[in-house]
Amino acid sequence: MRTATILTAGTISAASAGRINRADFRREDIIYKDVAIVGGGASGAHAAVRLRQDYNKSVVVVEREPILGGHVDTYVDKTTGRIHDYGLALYFPYLDSFDFFSRPEINVTLSPWFPAGGNEVRYVDFTSGQEMTSTFQPPDESAGPIAVKKFHDLMTANGWDNMTQPGYWGLPAGKDIPADLLLPIGQFAKKHGIEAMLSTMYPSTGGGVGSRGNFEDILTLSIIKAFPTAWSKVFFGEVAMFSIDGGNQFLYDKISTLLGKDVLYNSQVVNSKRSNSGIELVVDSARLDDDEEQPGKSRKGKGKGKATKKLIIAKKLLLAIPPTRENLAPFDLTPAEKAHFSKPKYGRSHTAIAKHSKLPAGVQLRNLPLSATANPLSPFLQTPFVLSFTSLATDSPLFSLGSSGANYTAFPPSKAKKVARKAIQTMVDAGTLADLEGEEVEFVAWSDHGPGGFGVSAQELREGWMEDMYALQGKRSTWFTGNGIAADFTTMLWKFNDQMLDRIVEGL
Repeated sequence: MRTATILTAGTISAASAGRINRADFRREDIIYKDVAIVGGGASGAHAAVRLRQDYNKSVVVVEREPILGGHVDTYVDKTTGRIHDYGLALYFPYLDSFDFFSRPEINVTLSPWFPAGGNEVRYVDFTSGQEMTSTFQPPDESAGPIAVKKFHDLMTANGWDNMTQPGYWGLPAGKDIPADLLLPIGQFAKKHGIEAMLSTMYPSTGGGVGSRGNFEDILTLSIIKAFPTAWSKVFFGEVAMFSIDGGNQFLYDKISTLLGKDVLYNSQVVNSKRSNSGIELVVDSARLDDDEEQPGKSRKGKGKGKATKKLIIAKKLLLAIPPTRENLAPFDLTPAEKAHFSKPKYGRSHTAIAKHSKLPAGVQLRNLPLSATANPLSPFLQTPFVLSFTSLATDSPLFSLGSSGANYTAFPPSKAKKVARKAIQTMVDAGTLADLEGEEVEFVAWSDHGPGGFGVSAQELREGWMEDMYALQGKRSTWFTGNGIAADFTTMLWKFNDQMLDRIVEGL
């Protein structure tokens, strides 16, 4: 279980490229596989299982963390034994994606998921620390789902849903992308008379990670990645939500057991050679480098260990990591690829569990700007921010929280923790919260969810950025998957994989 600072699964530090000489590696450190997968989150872990079990292909997964799971974060309270999923919390059915849970070698049990109830909601402006007055009327919660239903119907009536989910295989060429999808989401909502959906979309998308400014200015096409038509059905009751019995990490622990030695944990690619005839990866195992100190982590013997270099020789490469410039630095990009991947501007999000005996148990402190008193349908915050502090139980000092920043390189865990602590202190200074009496807020679990959104402009999309992205699939024996280029939900990412795996195995 993740109980310490976690970085994005598969994050890769930049390395100077150099020639790869097989003679530099011991025979036992050279790994031959059909497919090498970088990143063991939802996409990478699923692809590894399917390639090995269903296509009978050999695989190796390079995973930066000591466990699989990516955005799945499960914390077990050592005092009470309660399980808290503070990262990815739920799953919803998309096409036949739930079949993966019931595979004989996986076989996890799902139970209906419902939002935790019982918490008193207090609306507070975390910037000033002031609580909304008793006369404040929060948004009408019935208006959002009605507007979301209209959004769903609009998307399906125009065929925009099939263009944008589970990935963008069906999106027209840049110049032919529907103009409405390239509108800022605020203008899109106003044009179609569904402004009430924005206050529902906002918390669901984590405040619009990947924004270059205000939430309402994010492109509709970008928002749809985090709020696809299939997900919208949850809000008007057409689709239910589920969680995994025993915690969501349980799924990935079972995958870990299944894959066994086919996963290299605590590992990063530091050099590569890619061609149309195959790929070579130099992997530095047990290598961790963060912007701040990291507590020791281990699970089932997978600790930091002794650093070793391995060489992976494979026929195909599947990159299941966010395609940022930093992540892709070791993959010998061509000038055209470098230019392509330099355009997106990603946001960054974190989730955590905080502990403090003086914070009010049984309460959710929800961040709402004072401007929302005049317009409750515009609860939009300036980054960086914490969306809320939510009590996990009336008899517990634990709170969950999520924070977002507009620039992923400038919002590491250390900065996010400062933002969270400052928000609490500001509420204390304003008299909204009781004095902390010198007790510092402790983060008992932290997860860096890394880059979010694809953050390219409308003009760049018109010029063919997405078309070019998908044209890279299969070039130089390399394929891309994950939430960088597809809908940001586990079950939809799995279906995106299903669409792609037949293509990957051609010629193997």
